[in-house]
Amino acid sequence: MCSSHRVALLAEIRAVPFQCYYCEKKTQVGNTVARRGLPKKVGGIGLKTTGIRRRTFKPNLQKVHAIIDGKYTRVLVCTRCIKAGRVIKQLKQKKPVAAA
Repeated sequence: MCSSHRVALLAEIRAVPFQCYYCEKKTQVGNTVARRGLPKKVGGIGLKTTGIRRRTFKPNLQKVHAIIDGKYTRVLVCTRCIKAGRVIKQLKQKKPVAAA
């Protein structure tokens, strides 16, 4: 396999980003703060920060069969968009009933 063919194959294979198809909600980064002590309003000397760690907040994405540009495709959609009715879902096929 020549290198130009390999590059063409890699260009065809695209990684699907972990984000909502409609509102583009995606993973966000934040902190978790570890504290010790008793708050002042409870009668203590106050809370002291003992450590800060990075963490990720991921959206609640679901794989849904939706109609996009007249075609049925499988896309990642957040639950907020599903509840809001932005997704036009694919109709379920009725199973044929066997004649008796």
